[in-house]
Amino acid sequence: MKTSTVLLLTLGIMHLLTMVNIVFLDGALNDLVFFFNTALFFFAFSFYLWKREKDSKETPPTSTKAKK
Repeated sequence: MKTSTVLLLTLGIMHLLTMVNIVFLDGALNDLVFFFNTALFFFAFSFYLWKREKDSKETPPTSTKAKK
């Protein structure tokens, strides 16, 4: 799955949790929603770093010198 897709899904879930908490529960679960949003943020950040490291290992370094 593409990194941008995972990050956008994570962001959507975070906003959905916050919206449900505010609209339907009148902010009754603020602490729990904050906990889940923080956990989702750390998941997304670690996924991004993992994919970045994985992509940099797969891409061979290119030489800047012209070949003769």
